[in-house]
Amino acid sequence: MPNLRSLLAATGAALAIFTAAPASAQLMENYTASPGVSIPDGDLVGVASTINVPFSSITQITSVSVSLQISGGYNGDFYAYLVHFLPNSTQAGFVTLLNRVGVTGSDPVGYGDAGFNVTFTSLGPDIHLYQNVTNPGGSALTGTWSPDGRTDSPLTVTDASARLSSLASFNGGIAAGTWTLFIADVAGGDIGTFTSWGLTIQGVPEPGTVAAGMLAVGLLGVAARRRRQQPTA
Repeated sequence: MPNLRSLLAATGAALAIFTAAPASAQLMENYTASPGVSIPDGDLVGVASTINVPFSSITQITSVSVSLQISGGYNGDFYAYLVHFLPNSTQAGFVTLLNRVGVTGSDPVGYGDAGFNVTFTSLGPDIHLYQNVTNPGGSALTGTWSPDGRTDSPLTVTDASARLSSLASFNGGIAAGTWTLFIADVAGGDIGTFTSWGLTIQGVPEPGTVAAGMLAVGLLGVAARRRRQQPTA
């Protein structure tokens, strides 16, 4: 058995490491879904895909990013949002990802490009006006963008609508629960397919998990030192 002084010293060191750990001990979890379903044309009912996270070590989210792939369609028709519900069914975050990109006070139909293969992060240009940054020339939009964020109805939204939702709404909560991505095509004429989507959730673990790990490291260090100090036969 290690002596008490060594055990206390190692335990204290482990706890000291733990005290500093939560600020830097970031975990990252990735989830994907491939619904592969047609989005009803000109129908506000839309389609939804849910990723269920029954258990997660992340108990304090620090960032969320979302990937989204829509094949075909007319980009200015799409409305999409992401919502998170905790295991107790409490809503824990909401963000509008798309809200009829390109629709302005002078353009009621928006951009006519066909599809998205994009990633949403808290940084990046506003996807609502993506043609001010790049023009796909009718093809699917690619790249990294910040969500549209506009919470006005897709029937009345314009570029001047306030951006009142963001990915930051998920920060501070736990990762467990259900994450649902909804898409609707609100104007007729072209049919798109909700191909796939994914989540990257970053955050810190439950403090006790880190403490236990650090304590174990300290105790293993004591045992290793004791083995080195044992006299040989």
